[in-house]
Amino acid sequence: MAQTVNEVTDLMSDKKDRPKRSTRLPPSAKYFFMALVIGLLLLILVMGAKALRDAPPAAIEVSHQGLTAMQYDALQQTMNQQSVTSFFTTDLQTLRDIAIDLSWVDQISVTRDWQRGIVITALPKKAVANFGTERMVDAKGVVFVPADSEELTQAQFATLQGEITQAPVIMQQMQQINEWYAPLGMRVEDIILSPRMTWLVRFSNGLRVIVDNENTAQKLLSLSQLLGNQLSTRRDEIQSVDLRYKNGFSIAWHMKEP
Repeated sequence: MAQTVNEVTDLMSDKKDRPKRSTRLPPSAKYFFMALVIGLLLLILVMGAKALRDAPPAAIEVSHQGLTAMQYDALQQTMNQQSVTSFFTTDLQTLRDIAIDLSWVDQISVTRDWQRGIVITALPKKAVANFGTERMVDAKGVVFVPADSEELTQAQFATLQGEITQAPVIMQQMQQINEWYAPLGMRVEDIILSPRMTWLVRFSNGLRVIVDNENTAQKLLSLSQLLGNQLSTRRDEIQSVDLRYKNGFSIAWHMKEP
């Protein structure tokens, strides 16, 4: 029995002391596998580039959200004229720049959508007044040409006239005058800033006011106070007021019918 145990012990000892064998690839095989992997990666890149190049042009969809029918048609027509590449390679910034160049567009968003393609969403400018006879102006004083020319005929809008660069100043002046004269039931219907910086204002009740660029705000405010107090009973008899005086003003009255 002792002999058998010793034999087993010897066998285990021999197995423990036996040197481990490791299988090593020759250098040429390593280089072969590395070249094979690199070749596969290059093949994938080439095939991917070819697939992108040969892909059909991306579909462009203009969203109806927030747009009138005329605005939608104008934006869609502009986008249809653009040459686009595939879904992944189309330059979205270029499309955005083209859309934002439309005068009536205020904000634009261009995104990729797996289902719909390239989606363009536009936010139009909101007009608050006419500027001359062919343009409109928003609350920030930005002048633009509307997509629908029928918007120029809206009666509720006042008409501003002057240099386009002065549009923000004219808009601010109109808003201020409306605030002062609102308690009198009067609002601006036409306001003109001449090249000599003279203001001509026509109100909703027909009253016309002319004022120079010296102490303009104070003169207009004082007139609103006079019309609400001392001249309140004769307000409807006044045809026009000239405020281009340092120490007063002149009034033109309506001629009474015989």
